[in-house]
Amino acid sequence: MATPIPDSVPRLMDNLRSSSRPALIWYGRDGERVELSGRVLDNWAAKTANLWVDELDLEAGDVVALGEEVHWRSLAVALGTWTMGAAVRTVDPLGGAAEPGDRAVVGLVDAQGATPPLLERVPSGARAVVLDRPALSLGYRGELPGGDVLDYCAEIRSHADVYAGFEEPAPEGDALRAAGTDGFLAHGRLLPAAGELRSGREDAWGTAAAVHVPGRRMDAAFLLGVLAVLAGGRAAVVTDRPEDPADDAWRSVLAAENAVGF
Repeated sequence: MATPIPDSVPRLMDNLRSSSRPALIWYGRDGERVELSGRVLDNWAAKTANLWVDELDLEAGDVVALGEEVHWRSLAVALGTWTMGAAVRTVDPLGGAAEPGDRAVVGLVDAQGATPPLLERVPSGARAVVLDRPALSLGYRGELPGGDVLDYCAEIRSHADVYAGFEEPAPEGDALRAAGTDGFLAHGRLLPAAGELRSGREDAWGTAAAVHVPGRRMDAAFLLGVLAVLAGGRAAVVTDRPEDPADDAWRSVLAAENAVGF
């Protein structure tokens, strides 16, 4: 029997909070593997929500522009943003730009440690936020772009592991705008849309403990796919390794994780 889908991201995170099983498994092209249990993933989302509210004064309904490159830390940012009721607008970190009205612009450093061009084009009223790559990073070691830039890894650990703020998503409020969506998808539609993606796949997934969500860009299908897997009680496996159907090493990784394709 399929696991019932929670009605919102905060309720999804409530479910994950008590779980010590893997919820998110990351494989970087540099060989890094990061495994986050449900409890730890909830901690990261809660810390992000608290950071947004306490440091950036974000409110439900505000928009966070997020570089669309796939990374486990970027997913934690998306989950934390939805937890406190703001919207995620994914952006090409190289050729894209923030828009007037964005309150935060979040960019992941590249494989060489350089900040993306996205953070050089931050509109008035928005705050640039740098995400470092290494799992144990205590702060970005490079030179931050000019202006008032927030170092996510340096600030995040001081914030509470539980989000107890007053800002929560309104069901009709904007939640996601990404490639594959027509305008913003509402908070009240995030989990139902994820459930629609999951529909009919449970039998194929069988007894697998994890599901590989394909994609190297956090478009709508990718993000909803991650939500679908998490809501179904399995771990989402994500990677930035080059896509290669003939990659025997990657098939071995999935077998070792007891994972199947989406």
